[in-house]
Amino acid sequence: MKAVVLLSGGIDSASALYWCKERGWDVYALTFDYELGQSPELKAARKVARSAGVKHHLVVESSFYKELAGSPSSHRGEIVDSDSGVSQAYVPARNIVFFGMAAAYSETLGARKVVSGHNRGDAERFPDASEGFIEEFNELLRLGLRTSRRRRSIKVIAPFAKSSKTQVLRQAVRLGVPLKDTWSCYNNGTKPCGVCYGCRSRMEAFGEIGVEDPLWVE
Repeated sequence: MKAVVLLSGGIDSASALYWCKERGWDVYALTFDYELGQSPELKAARKVARSAGVKHHLVVESSFYKELAGSPSSHRGEIVDSDSGVSQAYVPARNIVFFGMAAAYSETLGARKVVSGHNRGDAERFPDASEGFIEEFNELLRLGLRTSRRRRSIKVIAPFAKSSKTQVLRQAVRLGVPLKDTWSCYNNGTKPCGVCYGCRSRMEAFGEIGVEDPLWVE
């Protein structure tokens, strides 16, 4: 089984990668460089991919998203819109684009799975991270890919879709994910800000399982 893992550099995507490795799958990593400035998350993705020994790590530079007004650059703290329930960290059509490109990459590789690390908290804050969205997107892949006509359908899967951040972290520890190499902060600083949702949810998860976060160890 070949799989393409969408690797952002955070705990969730790194855990998804190691989840695939545990199953003996032939793993390829795909990372999108779409933020303004130097992204610590991109550096983290490279480190995790090296540590995992993936077959190939493809990094796609997206000037399109970088040039969009309001493109992702800094999200110090996080506000969820009271009307839509969507985070201000939302990027327009991000997973439509990313899943589509991952499916294209998978078809050229002969891979059957596109693996996302989205957890339950993501689905609550981003409309394109829910199980319903993934289910509908898979229907598009079934209708639109040549491989589907050969009964070799490519599917997007999210193994942690029903899991909390804490549950994903427990899996990460069990799987031996190099947590010191991951990055959860929404901001492009030299150190995590400790304020944004990514930092807060990470700190809470480590606190709940009673393990010291190696990212904060001097």
